[in-house]
Amino acid sequence: MTVSIRLLEERPFDPPRAVEVEADGQWWAGHQTAWRLCEDGFGWRAAVTWRQLHDYGWGRHLTSVPPDRVRVPVQAGH
Repeated sequence: MTVSIRLLEERPFDPPRAVEVEADGQWWAGHQTAWRLCEDGFGWRAAVTWRQLHDYGWGRHLTSVPPDRVRVPVQAGH
C-alpha cells in the first residue's frame, strides 16, 4: 500500500552535512541532506543516510529521523 504525504517545507543542506545518526542504540556516522516538514503530524524530521553494521554485513540506510536521533559530531579540540 502506498500512502502519499505532502511535503510542507524543506530546508536542504548543499552539500549534505556530516552528522551522527542514532540507530539501534548506537550512533553511526552519516550525512543529512535536509530538514523536512510534512503534513503527517510528526513535525520536523532530518533526511539522513548512514551505513550500519548488521549481523549479515554493512547496510546503507536512507530515511528520515526525529531531531533527537541526529547530531553534529564534536570535532577534536572543541
